[in-house]
Amino acid sequence: MRDGETSSEWCTHFARTVADEIRAGVQTGALTFAEADQLLARMRVLLEQALDLSPQPV
Repeated sequence: MRDGETSSEWCTHFARTVADEIRAGVQTGALTFAEADQLLARMRVLLEQALDLSPQPV
């Protein structure tokens, strides 16, 4: 995060950046709509796992 930036602001910026990049990929033909959906679904799982702050059993 940048100095003075809240986590909410960072998350919003990150989400917009990802959306813009995926949209550009679809517009240029680098990604199909199906591939973009698949990519978003996988990213969601990855982010949910990375942000899971609940204690893990040992």
